[in-house]
Amino acid sequence: MKFTCLQENLSKGLAIVTKAVPTKSTFPILSNVLIAAEDGQIKLASTNLETTIITYVGASVDEEGSTTVPAKLIREFISNLSPSTIRAELKDEILHLSSEKTKSKLNGTSPVDYPNLPTFSKDLKYMELDPKTFGAAVANVAFAAATDQARPVFTGVFLNFEKGVLTVASSDGFRLSEKVLRMDSDLPDFSTIIPAKTLMEIARIFLTSDEPVKFAMNPNDNLALFEAGDTLVASQVLSGEYPNYKRIIPEDNIITAEFTSQELMEAVKLTNVFSKELNSAVKVKFNPEGFIHVVSLAQETGEHESTMAADIEGDELEIAFNSKYLLDLLSNVKSEKIIFKAKGATAPCLFQPMEHEDFLHVIAPMQIQN
Repeated sequence: MKFTCLQENLSKGLAIVTKAVPTKSTFPILSNVLIAAEDGQIKLASTNLETTIITYVGASVDEEGSTTVPAKLIREFISNLSPSTIRAELKDEILHLSSEKTKSKLNGTSPVDYPNLPTFSKDLKYMELDPKTFGAAVANVAFAAATDQARPVFTGVFLNFEKGVLTVASSDGFRLSEKVLRMDSDLPDFSTIIPAKTLMEIARIFLTSDEPVKFAMNPNDNLALFEAGDTLVASQVLSGEYPNYKRIIPEDNIITAEFTSQELMEAVKLTNVFSKELNSAVKVKFNPEGFIHVVSLAQETGEHESTMAADIEGDELEIAFNSKYLLDLLSNVKSEKIIFKAKGATAPCLFQPMEHEDFLHVIAPMQIQN
């Protein structure tokens, strides 16, 4: 293998693919990045067996070939080089790298034991996603996914396509986020669950893409595929059936409130300082006269109450929330105004941004003994 390429391009490519390199693995070769010179370009790839990232870098290829080298080492080394032309040559599994002022040797490993890489087959039917719209949708919902493995499906984001509508949702059993995207696609209906952590990384990788992101399902390999430009990301999908979360979305509400999201965030942050010893619980009191009171529940360290104006219709209501859930919602969903609905102090509560009717968030109240 022998090629030349620009440091800037190689560094950018390595920064992308090394996101899939596992921090620990029982297979040492997975700590390496695959480098292959083929078809007049350089293919870079990494995998943790659940997520695979492949990207291509423009190069002048004098001799085709491939190797694998330690991912962390080559990423850090190339990123610290000054912008220049890099010359690479593989000799007896040692990768020789040189630039105008440097010469280096990296011990490589034959790619013979490297896992087979997925491809975006031309036979696959796909839908096109706007990178920014899709990225915003993922940001709106993925934070609500579970982080523990007690119920694996809750660690994923549920994607359901039906009659031209792509619904993106996640829940950890205590809260739920749902975003609806209307798609111009003739794909048959489908549903899948993609690990939330992986989907967030995918959204970040393609966020600045100038091209639509092609999204396809490969049921034969249990993979979700995303491709745009020179980059392909493949993710294993989670097995299992996603719960019917629609049934927890509250109806027949006894109260509706409209308030400024920034004011609520400031009130919750202040109150939370006094509530950390009680699982970050805060009490939110809705006064039909036009006020919301956010009150601390723990009294060992002191007490706090913040008051804010709101448009309220319905009965007086007091509800205890986990302040972290409120802050996660207000931090990840950008909206000046929030509409709140509830049918009781112990039932799940609905939050909807006024500017985004295609989004909803549900939080289950905390049960606090007086």
